Parts: sequence; structure tokens; C-alpha cells
Amino acid sequence: MKKILIRFFITFIIFPVFSNAEEIDITADHFHADDLSKVAYFDGNAHIEQGQNSFSASRVVVYFNKKKKAKKYEAIGSVFFDLVENGIHYRGRAEKILYSPNSSMYFFSGNVELEDLTNNRKISAEVISLDLNTGLADIKGTDTKPVHFRFEIEDRQ
Repeated sequence: MKKILIRFFITFIIFPVFSNAEEIDITADHFHADDLSKVAYFDGNAHIEQGQNSFSASRVVVYFNKKKKAKKYEAIGSVFFDLVENGIHYRGRAEKILYSPNSSMYFFSGNVELEDLTNNRKISAEVISLDLNTGLADIKGTDTKPVHFRFEIEDRQ
């Protein structure tokens, strides 16, 4: 019975994570999954890499669709990230990040520090939403901590 459960687990939970076009590598101190709700949990020193992109967090949660393809990633707790998207290199931290690969949407929340290394810009905010398909960003602060945006301008000559 144990061999059947292990084979089922590997075939229907683990394999689909790595069958995407680009390999995803996740490590953590503990892993558990719920096949009925199609959710996988990686707890303690969780680290996820895909191509040039990486996240480190206390917990990484991967949500799957009916076809066993990842539809959403969630990094929670002291999240550090290093991303290259559409030729722009981002690095920073937040308390929580949601990423939807199908819509190319990132949602950063909780004391967000985002640095655009390509364009030499820095943003501090409570919430940042990035739509990589449209290039639109929505950035919000709080009453006690407003949005802080630092960037360079070209000299006028």
C-alpha cells in the first residue's frame, strides 16, 4: 500500500511541478501536499528557483489547476527575491508575494522594498502590483509609511 501511495504522490503531485516548460527547483525543510485541494506546501527555509528567478521564504505554497499545472505561487514570511522579467532585473524583499504565471502578475505585500537594478530605481511601499504583460504597476503606502520612490533623471544640457 505504501508503494502505491508513494507512486501516486510522485506521479500526480511532484511530476507536474517539474513538467512545465522551464524546470522549477524547490527546496525546504518540510514538504506536504493535499491532492484533493491541489496544493503543495514547502515549509522552513523554502527556496524556489526557475531560470534566473529565485525566491527565499519561510513558506512557499504552490497551487495547481485540474491539469496539474502550477497556477499560482505564494511565498510567505521574510521573502527575498531576485527576478529578471522582460529584460528588467528586480531584487528586494517583502512579507508576502503572490505570482500567477498565466497572467504574469506579481503582488508584493508587507513592507516591500523593490529595486529595479536595470533602471536604477528603488521603491518602498506597503503593496506593489506588477502586471508584466501590460507594464502597469499599482503601488500603495499607508498613512504612517507613504510610498517612497527614488530614481535618477538625465541631466539637461
